[in-house]
Amino acid sequence: MNNEELYRYTEEMVRRAEITDPGYSERFLRALDKHPDIREEYIWYLNHGSYACTYTIEGYSIADIIIWQTDNFKALLDNAEAQNKHNPYKMTLYGFDTMMKMADDPGTYTAKMRATTGTDYLGKY
Repeated sequence: MNNEELYRYTEEMVRRAEITDPGYSERFLRALDKHPDIREEYIWYLNHGSYACTYTIEGYSIADIIIWQTDNFKALLDNAEAQNKHNPYKMTLYGFDTMMKMADDPGTYTAKMRATTGTDYLGKY
């Protein structure tokens, strides 16, 4: 996929994700340029509509990150007003965004992922 196609597909993802920040696409793509392995995972997703999960950071794949984000914020996601609840495009973009941040600072993110995940209230389980 060339850069022009990647830009077009990313713009469409951002539109479908209903992200209104006008600079989000450009920042996202600049960050991808710094992370070629994550860029390849993202392109795989755009081409196949699924996650390849071939690149990991300390054993965590993009699917693990998205699951962690969903679980960590499930109280918010249960809310009918939650903006991510029925928007796989937003969850995907934010998952890749988190993966890039995790690549830059793996210790912080792996510690968060190993910590207790979110619940609707303390003591639920």
